Amino acid sequence: MEKTVLIAEPADGLCGELNPFLEKTGFRVIRVRTLKETFLTLQSQRVDVLVLDAALLGDDCGFISIIKGMEEDLPIIICAEVNTPELESKIRQQNIFFYHIKSFGTQDLEMAISNAVFKLPG
Repeated sequence: MEKTVLIAEPADGLCGELNPFLEKTGFRVIRVRTLKETFLTLQSQRVDVLVLDAALLGDDCGFISIIKGMEEDLPIIICAEVNTPELESKIRQQNIFFYHIKSFGTQDLEMAISNAVFKLPG
């Protein structure tokens, strides 16, 4: 069965960086730009992992709780451009699968996506 990765980000950064990895692994990619599009996609399609840009969350991590309420077992990977201890702490309290800082490159993010898709520990 085909595995689906939903990437929610306001710009094309992550999708472009991850494209070679995603093509090589054969994962189907759905790309959205807003929280509303993310929500609607999760309601209408089966998704194996959500990669969510922290920029979409702003200061409110409540959206993660909403998603967890809809899809309790959905692995959520949060990607942050700029990391602060407060942001990381707030996001990690939401029981996410993985927290990625973009400046660290994509290797650990690629591994986290693979682990999430195949239900391995993060």
